[in-house]
Amino acid sequence: MTRVNAEPTLWRMIRDSLEAALAAGEYPAGTPLPSEAKLAARFGCAIGTVRRAVDELVAARVLVRRQGRGTFVPDIDAMTRLRQDGPDRTSFYFFHIRPEDGARRLPETELLGFRPSVPCPGWAAPHLGLAVGAPMIVARNLQRIGGSPVVLDELWLPKALFPGLDRASFAGREGTVYGLYQRRFGHSVIRTDERLRAVAAPAGVAAALDLPPGAPVLRILRVAMAIGDRPVELRVSHADTRHHEYFNSLA
Repeated sequence: MTRVNAEPTLWRMIRDSLEAALAAGEYPAGTPLPSEAKLAARFGCAIGTVRRAVDELVAARVLVRRQGRGTFVPDIDAMTRLRQDGPDRTSFYFFHIRPEDGARRLPETELLGFRPSVPCPGWAAPHLGLAVGAPMIVARNLQRIGGSPVVLDELWLPKALFPGLDRASFAGREGTVYGLYQRRFGHSVIRTDERLRAVAAPAGVAAALDLPPGAPVLRILRVAMAIGDRPVELRVSHADTRHHEYFNSLA
């Protein structure tokens, strides 16, 4: 009988150890990871073993490599900035709505509502791994592009993951919502799972987007996943795609 070794290989153990350290905030956003030589000494292994572990984390977007500078913990807000090569060239992490001419523009965000404690509804609980009725924070944002309302977002946040978050700190944040999650609460969003469907705009959505009730809109249900595949946000967005489109380039 062939014996199967169920123990994880060393590079996987190192990967998991580094991922746990990143999830715990041992390495803050924007800071470099220790050199491969230092990590090899720490784990008592060859540099190539460390490199394999780090390569896996880079592929998963938990870490980023910068040419000639090393490997860094991603800073979400630093990845969301106007580029210097033209007025319409922007990089906005996880925002995929753009005008139909293809130009990428940063949206202007208006907070429409903030509820500090709402019971988790049955439809939302499975997406976040929560019990029905668990306390949640709910925020509603209106995104404008070029002055026109284009996207209405409803964000559902597990209250236990965001202690002390109130309307003032949410509205007064510097940078993006995901940047706030990362800097203040240690939740680094590394990927999102999205489901898209064309629907008739409910009355509240239609009013916010200056549309007639029942007009067609794109509904996007997004779960934001932090390091360790932990869901930290459920977002339901409705987008007016008459003059805009959803664009996402996947590796």
